[in-house]
Amino acid sequence: MHLLNETNEPWPPPLPESQGFVAPPVPSVSEAVLAFAKALLGDPTGGIHVILRGLGVLVLAATCIPLHLLWRKIGAHSPWSRRFMTGATRLCGIRVKIIGKPAARKTFFVSNHLSWTDALILGGLTGGVFVAQDGIAKWPVLHFICSLNDTVFVRRSDRLGVVGQIDEMRTQFERHKRLILFPEGTCGDGRRLLPFKPALFAMLTPAPADTVLQPVVIDCDEPGRNLAWLGLETGAANCWRLLARSGSWEVRVHFLDPISPGAFADRKSLAMHSRTVMAKRLSETLGGRRVL
Repeated sequence: MHLLNETNEPWPPPLPESQGFVAPPVPSVSEAVLAFAKALLGDPTGGIHVILRGLGVLVLAATCIPLHLLWRKIGAHSPWSRRFMTGATRLCGIRVKIIGKPAARKTFFVSNHLSWTDALILGGLTGGVFVAQDGIAKWPVLHFICSLNDTVFVRRSDRLGVVGQIDEMRTQFERHKRLILFPEGTCGDGRRLLPFKPALFAMLTPAPADTVLQPVVIDCDEPGRNLAWLGLETGAANCWRLLARSGSWEVRVHFLDPISPGAFADRKSLAMHSRTVMAKRLSETLGGRRVL
């Protein structure tokens, strides 16, 4: 359903059609190098931005990862994963503004989702562990980086395995005290909220003692919304488009009032209430436009 805005154009704008899209296989090293060379020849200026930002992230990773592993080896709490994500956010050209503040106690964060950079932003701000779809695990480098932060990989198609996935979420939550979920299950464009998938809210019914759920709204400026990862665009293409641009863009992260999970009868009502308060705040960021 689309409404008309003041210019008689559909609101929100329709999303790119991705029905039936099958992600391409993970490329070999030679295929990745060839694709990068073609992209560089097609956009030399953008390629320079990609190379400089990429080198910055590599240097940051080469510093933070050994220290992170050392901290873990000696049994100490490691700050290095969080520092890596904060630094990588800046290297991507993202200026982060915080509205509200993360809850101080055991917190299950739920956020809308525009891009892979959301993980860098929220990880840097909260130090939380992510719940992510298992498709990410197919990329060796990404899987390694995610494993350093104890990411919980879930298989959305595996309904019989939900109980085991919930148990893993509970285990990581007890270790880290903060878990981050993107309940839409995919990326939107920052102008709407897609339907929430309530299955993984089951971790909170019943919730571990003293746990709160905190809704989070990621609100980008227009350049940021236009960089959302949508439709048939591959992860590599979106990464190039995001890193190749000059300048920076602003992301405003709204930490809304924490919710007590025990006040809700089941996971569906908890997910519905979370979505309602997030839609209200997102509407406010869009100048009062209705968020469906």
